Amino acid sequence: MLNISPEATGIRNDMQIILNTVERRNSFISKIINVNPGSTFILLHQMKEEYLQHSQLTDEQFIQLYAVNPVEALSMYFLQPIDIIAYWEWANANGTAEKAIQYKSHEPLMPFIQAIERAEDEAMEIVSGY
Repeated sequence: MLNISPEATGIRNDMQIILNTVERRNSFISKIINVNPGSTFILLHQMKEEYLQHSQLTDEQFIQLYAVNPVEALSMYFLQPIDIIAYWEWANANGTAEKAIQYKSHEPLMPFIQAIERAEDEAMEIVSGY
């Protein structure tokens, strides 16, 4: 049994997002060797990298989810918690589902904050004319 304290909100949020299917949860449980916080964290993030590189949402699935709930879609696509404020930053930088797909196709492990920064840089180049 995993013993994760109520105060460990970071790992709880990561588990909820990364282990978002029954198959992923079963895979996680079958791979756990040491049930200590460090090992759990390392395994969880190894699995996240694996999913981002090999088992991402398809572009079509992501676009459909983005049309309904962009915050949830981005959370599932980047496998990290994204709140409404981060989404507003993304939207203000002219972030779109298509840009997210473009960024992730070139760099599957790109964190969402880096995608926001890249969109902001692109928006600045458009505004400045360079």
